[in-house]
Amino acid sequence: MFDYRPERPLSHAALRATLLVALAIVLAGCETMGARMPLPGSLVDAAQVTNFDRIRFWGDRDTPAIRAVIAEQYRQIGLAARAGQRPGSRSVADYLAVSGGGSDGAYAAGFMKGWSASGLRPDFEVVTGVSTGAFAAPFIFLGPDYDEMLERIFTSYGDRDLYTDRGLLGFAGSSLRDSAPLRKIVATHVTDELIERIAGQQKLGRRLLVQTTNIDAQRPVIWDLTAIAASGRPDRRELFISVLMASAAIPGVFPPERMKVTGEDGRIYDELHVDGGGTSQLFLAPQDVRIDQLEERIIGRARAHNLYVIRNGRLGPVYAPVAERTLDLAKRGIETLVKGQAASNIAEMKRFARSNGFRFRYTAIPDDFPGTPASDFDRAYMRALFEQGYASGSAGRWQAGSMEEVALMR
Repeated sequence: MFDYRPERPLSHAALRATLLVALAIVLAGCETMGARMPLPGSLVDAAQVTNFDRIRFWGDRDTPAIRAVIAEQYRQIGLAARAGQRPGSRSVADYLAVSGGGSDGAYAAGFMKGWSASGLRPDFEVVTGVSTGAFAAPFIFLGPDYDEMLERIFTSYGDRDLYTDRGLLGFAGSSLRDSAPLRKIVATHVTDELIERIAGQQKLGRRLLVQTTNIDAQRPVIWDLTAIAASGRPDRRELFISVLMASAAIPGVFPPERMKVTGEDGRIYDELHVDGGGTSQLFLAPQDVRIDQLEERIIGRARAHNLYVIRNGRLGPVYAPVAERTLDLAKRGIETLVKGQAASNIAEMKRFARSNGFRFRYTAIPDDFPGTPASDFDRAYMRALFEQGYASGSAGRWQAGSMEEVALMR
């Protein structure tokens, strides 16, 4: 046998580092071994969020669930119009889609306040949001009365307010950062009163939709937050907040949201939901849904439609030398992938609008905007971006975007 003895014993610093790594692995193991009951793949299409009904549907294809949601919406639109509650909805429908983009969400917040100041902001029938756009969507949905709150949310909080780094635990656990501080901020603004106001809009035929990614199924899920709010359930606010958190939970960076669901077999399972931007940066409805045809069949005529898109980010290339370090290269690579995805999504929405006879307009952060964030959530940068958005919104700086123009941005 060999009698191995190291020439030099481990230093106190090396020993401490080794113990810290071992402790991190053990603690992370304890954290991630919490009993998951993943939904079997054979049950994935019919599973419902436990104790809730018809509050979500797949975002990547036309399904009977989507058609049922749209049919109910048009029934409510008709009733509200006849009662004089939304008379304009008889002839025109305005839709708004707000993209992801992290701290660049300050652009949408500023744009909406500027749009309100112009006096030309419509009453949206549908508002959709992804990631940072999901956080903005409820306040946009409720109209100009919430512009000040939207401004506060996107200009008042910096990195230290929104998350904490988890150190070594992050590398062996579910995420590098703990988003508990962000959840507290969201809970502060998503009050029972706000939930009630959103619930009251459902019977008028208005919809607030947010997208997450079911990471188990690798598919987008569209959540009807108006239906959650109108459910009347005591846990509706908790689910509402969980959906918002999931929509912005970048895999590996922020923890996923575990959603409790009931399978067709009556058993309780769970699903993991993460950033909606994992499947698309923008959405309104699956590409194969023909809203114009459904509208004619259900209400007897097709209305005029306006589809507005806010991209929280630049669409053109931005030159910046990158250090040859793992994290720097990974971050730049992801930014480049997301930029290409966003341009593709805008092109897809343009095609969707054209196939349904919609008027289409989009806006994005100007490529020549001079600001550069010093950190992920740099308050000075977000304030400057908010002001840029306000200037664009108040001046009505929309682009129609031909298919060729959008394609060239990729």
